[in-house]
Amino acid sequence: MSETNETRLLSYTSELKQHYERLNQIIEQYADDSHHAVDPIREQMALVKQTEDKLRPLRQSYLDQSNELSGPLKTLTDETIELVQSLMPKLAQLEKSSVDSLRRLFPRIQGSVRGIQMQNAYRVNNHS
Repeated sequence: MSETNETRLLSYTSELKQHYERLNQIIEQYADDSHHAVDPIREQMALVKQTEDKLRPLRQSYLDQSNELSGPLKTLTDETIELVQSLMPKLAQLEKSSVDSLRRLFPRIQGSVRGIQMQNAYRVNNHS
């Protein structure tokens, strides 16, 4: 693989790691407010996907030409993998918090909907 392609591969891998680091910051920032975490996480994951889409063919080409990653590339890839692995339990906890929050909120929403339905029914019956 040419030095230019390896440099691009290193650059994209570094970019990917930075996106995951930012995702980690978002998760930690919204650890107690999972409802507001959805949009920032979705936006960050879109950046991760864009970078992975750029990285995938370059990585495949590199692996087709070389049996193993160079030292710096292997180190950066391993660091990125470790970061992703550390994010998995955090994302699971955030998801659990969201589900728990929804479970607590659902009866309130359901009660509000019933109240509105009763008001609407009362109006219809009194205006007939």
